[in-house]
Amino acid sequence: MKHIALFLLTLVAAAQEAPSTLATEIRSIIDEYENSVRANTQKMIAAATEEEKNKYRSSIPSAGPYATKMMQLVQANLDKPDVVKAVSWLVTGAANFPEGQEALKMLGSVFADRKGIAEAVKQLEYHGLPAEPILKAVIEKNTNREEKAAALYALGAIHFKNFDATADRVSGEASKGRALECFQQLNADYSDVTIQGFKLSDFTAKMLFEMTNLQVGCEAPEIEGKDADGISFKLSDYRGKHVIVIFWGGWCHACHGILPLMNQAAAQLKDKNAVVIGVNTDIESEAKKALADYQVTFRNVLDNTTSGPNTSLYNLRNFPTLYLIDTRGGIAIKNGSLDAMIARINEAK
Repeated sequence: MKHIALFLLTLVAAAQEAPSTLATEIRSIIDEYENSVRANTQKMIAAATEEEKNKYRSSIPSAGPYATKMMQLVQANLDKPDVVKAVSWLVTGAANFPEGQEALKMLGSVFADRKGIAEAVKQLEYHGLPAEPILKAVIEKNTNREEKAAALYALGAIHFKNFDATADRVSGEASKGRALECFQQLNADYSDVTIQGFKLSDFTAKMLFEMTNLQVGCEAPEIEGKDADGISFKLSDYRGKHVIVIFWGGWCHACHGILPLMNQAAAQLKDKNAVVIGVNTDIESEAKKALADYQVTFRNVLDNTTSGPNTSLYNLRNFPTLYLIDTRGGIAIKNGSLDAMIARINEAK
């Protein structure tokens, strides 16, 4: 009898560990899509000519057909726990397709109280204010700590970004208050929660710092490090001058077009009590190559990665990002255009 009992217990444990048929089907669709993208990428890498590479760049497999299959599984298995993986994939991997938009609506209704949606909920920080009703539904209905924390974080991040970007002062102040409310609750009740290995409270700390220390009128936090020649310098070395700071990297395609304009600005501003400095985010060997390739004429702090000390301090979310620092060391323009910064400098003369 003892052996039979042990045998039965083993069977039960094996059944619990084995993935369900639904989980296997979901994983199969995800793998099929990812393998097709991977195969196309390998062909692009192996292509002998630029023309051939462009052919593969223009034929990257679409997630559309896989999203259709996935939504069919969702619709047929709404009440099964494993289906949340399919909903999460649709929200994070197929958001631009009708099925992804449908899954997004489901996240705020059918699945608002489910466990396992935390990763998808966190991704809603990139959907802006239209995602607010979904996040409020999750906060109200979900009793799981990860899901609730993810919703508080995403809602706070959305309002933080609205506060940081909007020109509407009333809307900005309202969003600032909402962001603070979400972050304070998260820090008080869910400071230990991690999503994909990262503590949400670490992200909120950076945004709280930015709200209070990286706004127009604030004293600019110190930028310091070594340039390509290994010589140390600091932002405060230029106190008394206007300073245009650009955060960039050779890896960043959007940066390539502005670098010649930054070189021109550096030359034009030389006699106007103003300088341009950069914070480069490539590893040192790549940084030196980028400085040479783009014939950069202004001085750069080498931060070595996109998570380097200066880049992290300024909580960079987009590249390139420009700041104008005034002669007293205060932030005059944040994430503005180069033209607007040059105009401000010229007005001050």
